[in-house]
Amino acid sequence: MVFVEMVAAVLTVVFVVLPAHGKIGRNAFVGVRTRATMRDAAAWRRGHHAAVLPTCVAAGGVIVLGITAAATGRTNDASAVILCAAVLLAGGLWSAVAAGRAVR
Repeated sequence: MVFVEMVAAVLTVVFVVLPAHGKIGRNAFVGVRTRATMRDAAAWRRGHHAAVLPTCVAAGGVIVLGITAAATGRTNDASAVILCAAVLLAGGLWSAVAAGRAVR
């Protein structure tokens, strides 16, 4: 299960970096979709640009935790999965705050 969290972390980075570079425009499915970032195309890109660092830090944390869990044979351990999910969620919240601040 930790591998699922690792894949989710990588996808999260992809879905923040691509909008930051203008490859994915405002939409209802992926990206940091807050009231501030959805205001216009410039706010969308600015918000995602600010969210790249927090997203990458969180994803890196999940990857390190996942590798550690795999090395210790705890890939299906509930505590490892919950910890990875918590780190990814915290990174998402941090990214949303960073995006909102950048747009204001």
